[in-house]
Amino acid sequence: MSNPKLSVVASNRDRLQVGHVTSDFFLKSIQWQTYTDFELVIADGGSSNYEELKKHLEEHDGPIKMRIVQHEIGEAFLRSFLNNLGVRHSLGDYVMTTDVDMLFGKDFMKTLMATVTPNTFVDSRTMYWKSAFVNKIHKGELDPYNSIEDCKRGRIKKRTSAGGCQCMHIDNWHKVRGFDERYEGWGSEDQDLITRVKKAGIKIEWMGENRDDIMLFHQPHAKKDIKRDLEYQEENKKLLANINGYKVNPDGWGGKDEKL
Repeated sequence: MSNPKLSVVASNRDRLQVGHVTSDFFLKSIQWQTYTDFELVIADGGSSNYEELKKHLEEHDGPIKMRIVQHEIGEAFLRSFLNNLGVRHSLGDYVMTTDVDMLFGKDFMKTLMATVTPNTFVDSRTMYWKSAFVNKIHKGELDPYNSIEDCKRGRIKKRTSAGGCQCMHIDNWHKVRGFDERYEGWGSEDQDLITRVKKAGIKIEWMGENRDDIMLFHQPHAKKDIKRDLEYQEENKKLLANINGYKVNPDGWGGKDEKL
């Protein structure tokens, strides 16, 4: 495949595990898409299983090319930085950022590419599955490929918040200079991005506005350090309250040094 139309970037550190059911369904939902002119790029922050992941992704025999790039980070999980790392390594005209615990309905990428334009930023409402329910999917009692409507049970993420999917043309990623890398952990960095995108004059489009249209699902996972996550999120909210303009990261972003 020549350069794909779309690159899907997912940030990771020690969460994507070969043979783990959550990871397997994430990767299956990438491979079963009806739209296939895209690649998956895992932006890794120094996972202990990096070599295993690299081998598994690059040798996978499926319609979608998958690869991994790595930049080791410190103790904090830097979602903003890792997403930017993936964007800077992407080959697609359009780049979508997401997480490795998502599951996509088979027409998700098709609908995404029918919605995004050179001057449109696309986000998607997300349905959050509870553990007891998603276990039925993992056990094969429910089929998200053939019967996605049977799998639409759970909490729906509010439209006013971002997350799960952020997609725009690569030129616009460069225009706003990606996610603000001052955000640590996760939380508020996606809302910061969508606020700056608006300031840059880029149109916002939401997918999955009606429950029946939702095709993006979050698989539950264990929280490793809730206390630390909450501390990061409180600091991140302060940054979110003080956004100035649409450009960030004046000294470089995604692991590359450069001036505005």
